[in-house]
Formats: sequence, C-alpha cells, structure tokens
Amino acid sequence: MKDTFAQHDVRVVALSKDTVEQAAHHRDRDGLTLQLLADPKLKVIERFGLLHHKSVEFGISFSVLGVPMGLPTGSKTMAIPTSILIDEHGVIRWIDQAEDYRIRGDERRVTDALAEAFG
Repeated sequence: MKDTFAQHDVRVVALSKDTVEQAAHHRDRDGLTLQLLADPKLKVIERFGLLHHKSVEFGISFSVLGVPMGLPTGSKTMAIPTSILIDEHGVIRWIDQAEDYRIRGDERRVTDALAEAFG
C-alpha cells in the first residue's frame, strides 16, 4: 500500500504498546519504513479510547507433538487494532476498528477510504 499512501500524500504512523526496543526490533526484522511509536504504559492508547481488556494471557507455554500450546493465566490489556485517517487540519476523516484484536484493516477498505477522504 506504500504507493497508494504516497499517491494521496499520506504519512503512516503506527502506535503500539511495545517498548521502544520492541518497536525497533519489529521495524528492523520486518524492514518497516513507517514511523513506529511506543506506548508501553498505554497512556496515549487509553486517551484515544482504544484499550482492549479481554485478551487472554497465556502464561504457561508447552508443546504437544511439536505444536505450541498454552494455558491461560488471566487477561491482559492491549490496544484495539484501529486505523484512523486524519487530515492536515487534525480532523478525523475515517476510523476502522476491529472487533477481534487478531484482525487488521482490509486493504480495499483503506484504499476506498483514502479515495473518499482525500480524492
């Protein structure tokens, strides 16, 4: 989607609960060129109302016949995957938020939203 974002002069910024070190690791590992912001204490994420309190934390890990497994030991708080298009004036033009934290925004929906918001 890099070309599509460039066509609309859109800068992509990602915010996660990762630490600065974890974000740098993901950037280097995945060859990312977008700006990654770290919010390990979830302060910014909470201010945007994007906290997800229902994710299961697997504290006990093991494998069965080579398949990684885990036993839930509680829940953890994380960010709800959300895509937000904000224009140059700071106006939110589009929001896409997943019901399931494992699902990310669909490329077609993002492309359509870019065309509608920015022509």
